Amino acid sequence: MEPTEHEIYPMMLFSTFEVRDIEASVEWYTRILEFFLVYRMQDPGGRTHLAHLRRLKHQDILLVPRRNDRTEPCPGATTTLAFSAGAVDRISELNAFAARIREAGAVIEGPVDRPWNTRDVVVRDPDGYRLVFTTPDFARMRDFEATMRGVREDLDTRE
Repeated sequence: MEPTEHEIYPMMLFSTFEVRDIEASVEWYTRILEFFLVYRMQDPGGRTHLAHLRRLKHQDILLVPRRNDRTEPCPGATTTLAFSAGAVDRISELNAFAARIREAGAVIEGPVDRPWNTRDVVVRDPDGYRLVFTTPDFARMRDFEATMRGVREDLDTRE
């Protein structure tokens, strides 16, 4: 796995989630999903206004308090996090991750094999955000046309 250093680097893409209880969310992400706290921005009174979390390099999430004018989170909002970078088989690591987070109390979907040659684990955080942890399944990879036929067949079964 990639190292999980506390390095600050330019984040090209990240998700920002508005949460009801930022401290409870930080605790959930660190305990259940094995993220760690990179940075916490607090006011002089100790109230947190931003928490920067990371699981692996380039798996960064910012948590901010929900604005007072919002009553509900963004239901169905999803972010996808690659389980690894590069052409390395991580299926067994993703399966072990799914087992660990399920045992820690996360409600998950999967691991599930997708017709586009990935294996995914979907988890919902306490505010209803969906996180998809994904990795390529190199053992199932085919040429592009065969993959697209599989995707079309999967879509046909959903109708």
